[in-house]
Amino acid sequence: MPDQSAAALLGDNGAPAAPAAGVAPTAQPSANSVWTAAFDEDTNAYVSNKGWKEPQDLLMSYRNLEKFAGGAKNLLELPPENATPEQLDAFYSKLGRPADPNEYGLKAPDGGDPAMVEWFKGTAHKLGLSAKQAQSLFTEFNGMSGSMQEKLQSQMAQESEKAIGTLKQEWGQAYDQMIGAGRRAATALGYDAGRLSAIEDKLGTAEMLRLFATLGSKMGEDSFAGERSEGGFGTTPAAAKQQLADLRLDKGFMDNYLKGNPDAVSKMKRLMEAAHAGA
Repeated sequence: MPDQSAAALLGDNGAPAAPAAGVAPTAQPSANSVWTAAFDEDTNAYVSNKGWKEPQDLLMSYRNLEKFAGGAKNLLELPPENATPEQLDAFYSKLGRPADPNEYGLKAPDGGDPAMVEWFKGTAHKLGLSAKQAQSLFTEFNGMSGSMQEKLQSQMAQESEKAIGTLKQEWGQAYDQMIGAGRRAATALGYDAGRLSAIEDKLGTAEMLRLFATLGSKMGEDSFAGERSEGGFGTTPAAAKQQLADLRLDKGFMDNYLKGNPDAVSKMKRLMEAAHAGA
């Protein structure tokens, strides 16, 4: 038989004695409160916020942290502000920059400047651009340059057309002969299209044409004073007006004109038409 002390703890059938009436059973601590019992209040609050119910939750979180730390070793680290050329080269290489500028594979578009392409490749390499970045920027650059060139050419064509209109008014019926004299002067001086374009860029269309027309006239190829044309075709408005003024002072000519002399009347008519050409 159980001794008296055991009997006091066990019921008649050997089972644990029921608690006395009115006495609450002692609460058993939870697993969570047991393993965090030694933590201070802040740490317990941290564990609770993290949702760690058991020690293995904390262990798994720490293992994941170690995995992340190991992967961080392969992350790209920005070079310092005072980075050496070697550090920058290493950094740009990781970003995908080719070892040599020629590896970008960029070519000048039709009519493009090869020197510009070489400059672009060198600049892209210096800035650390990858092949894809350089190609994208090169495409955008060419598109913008082409658009600007078209706009510039259109503007130049409008200005040239306006200048020619001005000269047609200024030279009147002598316009074609003045242009012809200018062409002969350019040919005699050996000026090709490139050199003429350079002069036009500096002087403008009208001034360039005036210059070569003057040179041509001094070469004796054409006479613009009207001696050979007797006034009219080939005479500028200014020259025609001067001739009219001179003829009005010529008593013999005016007598013939007033008498209806066909030659005098015809000459006066041609000069008057030339003087007011383009008006």
